[in-house]
Amino acid sequence: MKRLSLAATLIGFGLLAACSSPVPEGESALEVSDAYIVMPAGGQGIASGGMVVTVRGGDEMLTAATTDAADSVEIHTMSMDDGVMRMRQVESLPVTEKAPLVLKRGGNHLMFFGFDKTLAVGDSADIVLTFSNGQGKEQMLVTKAEIIGQGD
Repeated sequence: MKRLSLAATLIGFGLLAACSSPVPEGESALEVSDAYIVMPAGGQGIASGGMVVTVRGGDEMLTAATTDAADSVEIHTMSMDDGVMRMRQVESLPVTEKAPLVLKRGGNHLMFFGFDKTLAVGDSADIVLTFSNGQGKEQMLVTKAEIIGQGD
């Protein structure tokens, strides 16, 4: 499993603190709320998750996610094609001041592969999110996601 680095954690906490202060020209401040991971059914190793990401300042793209709670994390879209729900992995999803990034069941979401079977409903897991402004600058943000049940 991938382990979160101390540097990534410190960067994330620094960004969280920055969200309450004015955003310098040419910069952006990201904030995550309502993060969750749905506990896999029947001991399966694949879970899904969601959250809401807002930004102040410049536009950003969610380009990656990692966690100790799974071997890998993918960014997915969900669409309907001829009455069939289709899920597709994508490289990134945008977040702007006018259009927050909403990841949820039945829509765009995160998929967690090789989910840690020792976790239970009510536990939490850190997720490291990587964002890019499209001009070579990356930001990493750490958020805590609650593990919720299938029907929650």
